[in-house]
Amino acid sequence: MRPNYLLVAIFLLLNASTNSQTIYKVDSNPNAPTGDHVYSDLQECIDATSDGDIIQIIPANDHYGDVKIDKELHLVGSGYVPDNQSGMKTKINSIIFESSTANGSTLNGLTLTATYSYPITFGELNAPLDTLKDIEIYNCKIAGIKQLDNCPIKNIILRNNVFASLVSNNGATVTLNFQVSDGVTENLLISNNILMRSTYTFGGGFAAISVANQTIITNNLFVFIQGYGQFGVIHDCFITNNVFYGCGANGSTNYANVFSNNLSYECASNCAFPPPSTSTPSNTGGGNLINTDPLYGYVYYTAVNSNTLDLTTSEFSPLYDAGTDGTDIGLMGGQYPFVNYKNLRGVPYIHQMTVPGLIMENQDINLDAEARNNQ
Repeated sequence: MRPNYLLVAIFLLLNASTNSQTIYKVDSNPNAPTGDHVYSDLQECIDATSDGDIIQIIPANDHYGDVKIDKELHLVGSGYVPDNQSGMKTKINSIIFESSTANGSTLNGLTLTATYSYPITFGELNAPLDTLKDIEIYNCKIAGIKQLDNCPIKNIILRNNVFASLVSNNGATVTLNFQVSDGVTENLLISNNILMRSTYTFGGGFAAISVANQTIITNNLFVFIQGYGQFGVIHDCFITNNVFYGCGANGSTNYANVFSNNLSYECASNCAFPPPSTSTPSNTGGGNLINTDPLYGYVYYTAVNSNTLDLTTSEFSPLYDAGTDGTDIGLMGGQYPFVNYKNLRGVPYIHQMTVPGLIMENQDINLDAEARNNQ
């Protein structure tokens, strides 16, 4: 008997869909099961699918390479924390969304391993101008995202992710690097994520976000050290209910933003809200808590793994019910409370399972299993 394959069967059962979507599985492990809609190569699987299909990606020792998404697909992994049974993660090196052909796609529970280049790109080099719409990325660990100038985006949700570890060898690299010209982003929501600045191989760091066009940035935790500003170019955005821990809300180009009900702490001389404007109209806002201890259990300024943080708060935390919507400031408030930040699970997973100690050939198995759902 191979216990891992039993878990694979449960993995599939827990995610079965009652609609017309076809469920594919990708498994590159040695002696992986075979059959219809089962692949070892992720790009081959993507090429075989149709719009709306689901691809469940089994944890493996190595990553599943660099892939392009050219249709509406829903990629689901086991999560950032190693699988309970195998000790492995679901890893992909990089993903390119090929503009409108990928509209409606989602990523859930994946670890993107590229760090010296952007692991997720919206748009393809040298492609015609084309708009990418209706993308949702959640429960993922990602170094960074880049939007190409030939790929306007609309209705994009980034929530419940950890963005960290992007590294540059040759100059500034922004973790979430969106186009800032008029009209190239519309309805972009960045909510309930942990975000860190990218780093330079020779020291220092660069901004966590460049973005514009009424983007909503809400209920995130920004973590860095020595008061570095978290924004590159940012204008005409709504920045609400975020925690800036060890870092400031200032930016290299920073104007016409609304800063409401944010909290800053230990950010040197850059704790102020709204931060200084670099142009007109000026930044505005109110209800912010300046240089106020959120009373977290433990935050390490340069942590790149969410499971090294302890974001539990004491009963006296100023975060409680202090957001613009009456929920908490920070990860646990807003529309997508990030209660799962230490355990980025893409799928329901087996928490406890009991099987007989001895299983004979052709014997039926009585299985008692407990599964935990994800938000």
